[in-house]
Amino acid sequence: MRRREILGSLAAASVFALPRPLLAQRVPLRVAVVGGGIVGASIAMHLAEAGASVTLLEKAGPARGATEKSFAWLNIYNSDAHYRAVRLASLAAYRALDIPLGLGITWGGYLNWTDTAPESEAIRAFARAVAGSPQALRELSVEEFAQISPCIAPGSVASAYFSALDGHLDPVWVTYRFLDRARLLGARVTFPCEVTGLEFRRGRLTRVTTTQGKIKADRLVVAAGVDTPRILSMAGFPLRLKHAPGILAHSLPLPEVTKMVYDGPRGLEFKQMANGRIVGTDAPAPPDIPAHREIRERVSDFPDDATRSMHGRRVLDRIALYLPAAKSAILDYLTLGFRPMPLDEFPVVGAVPDSRDVYVAVTHSGVTLAPILGRYVSEELLGGRLVESLSPYRPARFGG
Repeated sequence: MRRREILGSLAAASVFALPRPLLAQRVPLRVAVVGGGIVGASIAMHLAEAGASVTLLEKAGPARGATEKSFAWLNIYNSDAHYRAVRLASLAAYRALDIPLGLGITWGGYLNWTDTAPESEAIRAFARAVAGSPQALRELSVEEFAQISPCIAPGSVASAYFSALDGHLDPVWVTYRFLDRARLLGARVTFPCEVTGLEFRRGRLTRVTTTQGKIKADRLVVAAGVDTPRILSMAGFPLRLKHAPGILAHSLPLPEVTKMVYDGPRGLEFKQMANGRIVGTDAPAPPDIPAHREIRERVSDFPDDATRSMHGRRVLDRIALYLPAAKSAILDYLTLGFRPMPLDEFPVVGAVPDSRDVYVAVTHSGVTLAPILGRYVSEELLGGRLVESLSPYRPARFGG
């Protein structure tokens, strides 16, 4: 990680001149944001930009949870048209923030290919769904595949598609850039600081109790990833999330060969980061075998370093089958992350039922959605209006 750059980025942030929304109140609303991942950081930044008095509370450290273990592929891929539109708006928000905040996003596009008929039909169905829209995919012949991505040796190709919309980023770096901007605007970022209780008076939030003392707050935004249900239970709202573990192998840096994100056969996903590292996975979830029972059922870790290294080496070897430049890749480390996955796999955003001062923002694809969720949450809390784009994603759909 570029620690010197991260620590020095607050000073650099002073050169940015992002417009301040006209939502600031004469008496600033005191908002506590729980969660220092990329979603919480974006929310804190947008709230501070709009004039709120913001305190961000992070249990461990910035980007220490699902954020640092994210593949961080910016994409619109989903079968639901409304959700695709929200994701597309977030990609546009990233493009607007990229240069002013120095986010360093790689806009290299996305290439999907497969060698099996079932996988081929799935991507063709998606291509048909988005045909004629700004999200349309371009089908590639074998010759076009070789021209657009000569670094890939795809083997047998049943179908191949390319999207120029997609990008990828370093999620830890971007989280720190958001937090730096928030601090510049007066936000306080406190860690390690775990929320242990909420205090209400006549049904209104008054204080948040933490391991570093009590904090006065008018609103609480819970963007705490897999810890979100624990905190919402303090407000009497029982939100459940799916248990969704995933691994990512990270190589030592190699010379640059590609800027694309690749979605290959049978669960293979990989990219090359701007720093040269090859990052990827070969499965969306651990196979259902006895050896994986612990990880499939609860937050846990590999039993030893040898097992961790074995899985990491396997992933890089599989990537190298299709990316010859990765044959010399040396495994640096493997991450095991636990994604905050709502039960229906759509975002959960909004005030919780029966507690209008407690607001939740939890989602898988948090990296893709971070900037638009930050903007929308700020508009709802400080702008006095409900954002129509968020209407399908309210927590009330899960009861309470």
